[in-house]
Amino acid sequence: MTKIFDNKKRTRYYGLRIGDTVKVKAYNIETAEVAEYGVFDNNRVYIKLPDGEKISCVAEWCKIIKKVEDK
Repeated sequence: MTKIFDNKKRTRYYGLRIGDTVKVKAYNIETAEVAEYGVFDNNRVYIKLPDGEKISCVAEWCKIIKKVEDK
């Protein structure tokens, strides 16, 4: 099985990595966690809201609050 692309160098998905805590002004979301990458779109991620719901989001709109490696 192929390992999912993990973006270790933060060169894709606008620097986001799975597990990063982000803020999304466009959706008025103060805190969410990057849960998955969009499969065919380098500008699409899925974020997990505090209530556990996952939604599709434009990666460019996400501002990193805390990087996964700093948690």
